[in-house]
Amino acid sequence: MRCSDPSEMSGCWRRWALRTNIWRLGPRSRTAQKFNPLGKIPALKDGDFVMYESAAINTYLGDRFRGAASVDLVPPAGTQERGRYEQLVSFISMEVDAQGLWIHRKHDALKQHFGEIPEAVKAAQGQFQRAVGALAADLRSSGAPYLLGSNFSAADILFVHCLMWADSIGWMPLPSAEAVATLAPYLDRCQARAAHARAEAK
Repeated sequence: MRCSDPSEMSGCWRRWALRTNIWRLGPRSRTAQKFNPLGKIPALKDGDFVMYESAAINTYLGDRFRGAASVDLVPPAGTQERGRYEQLVSFISMEVDAQGLWIHRKHDALKQHFGEIPEAVKAAQGQFQRAVGALAADLRSSGAPYLLGSNFSAADILFVHCLMWADSIGWMPLPSAEAVATLAPYLDRCQARAAHARAEAK
C-alpha cells in the first residue's frame, strides 16, 4: 500500500490498523489486559505480534511504512537524524508526559483510583513548563518549522498530542512569553495539516 502525499500517511496507517487491529478499549478492561500487562491503551496487534506504548507504535509504523509517502515520519535507523528523533521521543515521553501530564492525570483526574496529591500535581506542572520550555527554545534557536527541521515527523505527533492535552487541563499557555511566541505558531502549523483534521474528525 502506498500514499502519494505525506498528508495521507495517517490514512495509510489507519487503513493498515484496521487490518492489524489497533485496540481502542477502556483502560484496565479484560481485553486491554490481554495486550498490555497494565491494561493501558492503545495496543497494536500485527498478526501474532503485539506491542504497546504509543511512541513505540508510532516508530514501528513509521518504519513499517517507510517509502509509503514522499516524506517519512520516522528517519532511517543508524542516521544522526534518527538519533535526534529517538532523543526527542524519549524526552517528550519522559520529561513532558510521564513526569508532567501523567502525574496530573493520576493524582487529579483519576484521584479516585490513585489518590489526590495536590503537591505532586503542582510539582508536575513546573516540570512540564521546564521541559516544554526547553523544546520551545530548541525550536526557536533552530528556526525550523518542526522538531526535526523542515519535515513533519512522528515526534511532532507526540509533542502536539501533549500540548493539546496540556491545554485541556489548563496548563497552556506557558508563563514564558518567548515560549508562547514559539509554540503558538508551531501548534497552529501542525494542526493546520489535513491529516490532523482527519484524525480529529474520527
